[in-house]
Amino acid sequence: MDKLLKNYRELISRIDQHIEQLARVHGDNIFCKKGCDDCCRHLALFPVEAFNLARAFGALDDLSREKIEKQARENSGICPFLQAHICMVYSDRPVICRTHGYPLYMEKDGEGMVDFCPKNFKGATEFSRSDMLDLDRLNTLLFAVNNHFVACFEEDFPDRIWMKQALTLSLA
Repeated sequence: MDKLLKNYRELISRIDQHIEQLARVHGDNIFCKKGCDDCCRHLALFPVEAFNLARAFGALDDLSREKIEKQARENSGICPFLQAHICMVYSDRPVICRTHGYPLYMEKDGEGMVDFCPKNFKGATEFSRSDMLDLDRLNTLLFAVNNHFVACFEEDFPDRIWMKQALTLSLA
């Protein structure tokens, strides 16, 4: 499975490098930290991300897995991997979780716009292009990585897999 997730892990590494650079430059204006979980919701993911979560879930201890499974059954809308305000699979969290809150550049109706968590970058009116993640480009890369991943299997996967469904994915 590690070999199949190689491209995804490389994409994650590039995203993490960007966010580390943002933290060096804008650290005083970034309030996303351990315990800040307002954005942690139960989401649907590309299969490559769901399998990565399944791998991380399988590596957890029995008690942690039981807590996550219980939360997944409760259908509260909260991410099942969030326990006591802590992400139990933080190092393996999906792209949306890694990028949420940081400046994302996107185009809507041909006009460029920037989105970020209102708790971050208070008072910021503009960002340098190097501060922003281009959401369209990022989604294109993730889509390509996912397509390559699913092409390695004979079975068909749905376009999206809910986080709680990642708990039952077979890694064999």
